[in-house]
Amino acid sequence: MANDPMLDMFIFENVQLTERLEEILIECENMGGFTEEHINEIFRIMHTIKGSSAMMEYEPIAQVGHHIEDMFFFIRDHHPTTLDSDEIADICLNAVDFFKQEIAKIQSGGTSDGETSAILARIERYMAILSGKGEAAPAPEAAPAAPPAEAVKAASVASDGGLNCYKCKIIFDDGCKMENIRAYQIVNTLSDYCDTIETIPGDLLEDCADEIIADGAKITMYSDTPIERIRAVISEALFVKSFELLDKTGKAAAPAPVPQKTEVTPMETVPAPVQQAPIPQPETAPPPAAPVPEAPKRPALDELPAQAVNEIKQNFISVNVDKLDKLMDLMGEIVISVSMVVNNSDLAGLQLDNFERASAQLQKNTGELQGIIMSVRMLPISSTFHKMSRIVRDTGKKLGKEAELVLLGEETEVDKNIIDNLSDPLMHIIRNAMDHGLEDNRDERTAAGKNPVGRIVLEARNSGSDVIISCSDDGRGLNRDKIIAKAKAVGLMTRPESEYTDKDIYQFIMHPGFSTNEAVTELSGRGVGMDVVKKNIEKVGGTVDLTSTPGQGMTVNIRIPLTLAILPSIEISVGKNNYLIPTLNIREAYKPNMDDIIIDPDGKEMIMYRGECFSIVRLHQLFNVDTEVTNFQDGIMIMIEDDDYMTCVFADVMVGEQQAVVKPIPSFITERIGDIYGIAGCTLLGDGSISLIIDVKSLTH
Repeated sequence: MANDPMLDMFIFENVQLTERLEEILIECENMGGFTEEHINEIFRIMHTIKGSSAMMEYEPIAQVGHHIEDMFFFIRDHHPTTLDSDEIADICLNAVDFFKQEIAKIQSGGTSDGETSAILARIERYMAILSGKGEAAPAPEAAPAAPPAEAVKAASVASDGGLNCYKCKIIFDDGCKMENIRAYQIVNTLSDYCDTIETIPGDLLEDCADEIIADGAKITMYSDTPIERIRAVISEALFVKSFELLDKTGKAAAPAPVPQKTEVTPMETVPAPVQQAPIPQPETAPPPAAPVPEAPKRPALDELPAQAVNEIKQNFISVNVDKLDKLMDLMGEIVISVSMVVNNSDLAGLQLDNFERASAQLQKNTGELQGIIMSVRMLPISSTFHKMSRIVRDTGKKLGKEAELVLLGEETEVDKNIIDNLSDPLMHIIRNAMDHGLEDNRDERTAAGKNPVGRIVLEARNSGSDVIISCSDDGRGLNRDKIIAKAKAVGLMTRPESEYTDKDIYQFIMHPGFSTNEAVTELSGRGVGMDVVKKNIEKVGGTVDLTSTPGQGMTVNIRIPLTLAILPSIEISVGKNNYLIPTLNIREAYKPNMDDIIIDPDGKEMIMYRGECFSIVRLHQLFNVDTEVTNFQDGIMIMIEDDDYMTCVFADVMVGEQQAVVKPIPSFITERIGDIYGIAGCTLLGDGSISLIIDVKSLTH
């Protein structure tokens, strides 16, 4: 996809709006109704999606957005006495899925060409139902009821006898950029309500942003739409600081729910609310509405002091993640360069006090810079967690199960690249909990002494330099005997059953193709879900383990690193080769005692240490390296651990600490010989040599 700033901004804004829309819909469905604030916010979101899509000429997205906007416009202005919140949520969530699908096409370099007929037909059917419930008085003539927007337009023409002329001057927020494009978007949206539109500057697609900054965007409209509707359209646009809207008399008409002859008031400057601020509502007595739950009231930006608003606008900027990736790569090169300077062999043996002080200061500043760059890439895991609410909702409807999702530790921050790899694993874990974990119906749960509504807890917490994400359910738990029977049937058990711990047995369900379901369904039975979880988590350097209590539920624990870019490590040497072991995986290092060495019947070397027996891996044998250090007493034993699994590796000497900038093994090597057992990657050392990074997981498991 070409690097088009407008397209990048379109995708960025619409992805955020779509995610927010999904959150609101799930929240409203759980509450059992739509509050006025929610209705206003959904209306604004759909209005923005429709307008930006029309501007970019993505007609299918604009059509669906326009229909949803009309539906919420009717709900907002007519206050139907009965609303089917489940039906509205279903319609809008279908639209959300459609938006995501079309945006994915656009991101991959295609265009929006999705079929909209089914979605639009469903919206129109429900609109017909809403219109029938909302009409209080019979029509004077026996004619089909007009759609809400057309009905309002017809009333305007009847009362005014022709087209109205409206004039508007729009001032945009300071520093919002692309003022001409934003004005074009507003004009494009207004074209749905106006017969003729004239603008100053004339061609908004030309480079006229400076002129709009200086004098504002001036729009003249000829329309039979009420002025309050025009005002609402402009008010809902993004980055509008203020605007003046005049009718044909040169004055601003007072807001009214329907067009009628009213006394005009002097011209007023109307501050436009920023996105997510409540839209001014007509002061009229609406028909009695069904009670809806109260939502917590949030202050609008235009209710805050000017200084506070300016701080909100100035404290955050949007940055393309590709730039952050390049910045992180450059930081890695700086770390290597600093190491090359400080550890330069030409300086060996020299007394350079000033150089030592300068290099210490350089290392300190580099470390601080590294920490800041890493923190910039860290994002709260909340966005990924909130997406799981939709998975619980949709899966529950398909399976006929009721469950609530509890989110804990949403503020925990993880590297952006790792967050991108978490959605799929968490989706499969949630589906597995809904399908396999929770009981089939309320009666079964009640009989087991549980709440009829299932409970799934998704939690994130920090643990050292790792993040632990756990997903727990209060369902049936894993059936150990059933897993063992299936493992025997497919040939996974290679040792006597008594030698397997519960943890070992539960790991079988993450084997490719392993499933205890006898029948394949839409959600399970193919043995793919937990396999995807394991592979995706291991791809980002994480681990997965399972715990379960029969009759009480199951917990999936995911341990992932905070970041993958720079890895604190310990350098060791074997012969003429250097290797790095991640510091977090080293438990201790010591000189072995020959009396503690044990040789088992198969000839494998083991060592007794502090009352426990551990296997030994000689690195020179594993990697076929020539070395003179083959006696245990001449080298060093390093105990490494990963997820409670421990092994001792034998090396020649421990050199010291290194900040490893992790690089993958070059493709021209892996394509010829495949993956190298025991090696996770490589890095460049300060002296310019290449060091391999030990894969602790493969050596310990």
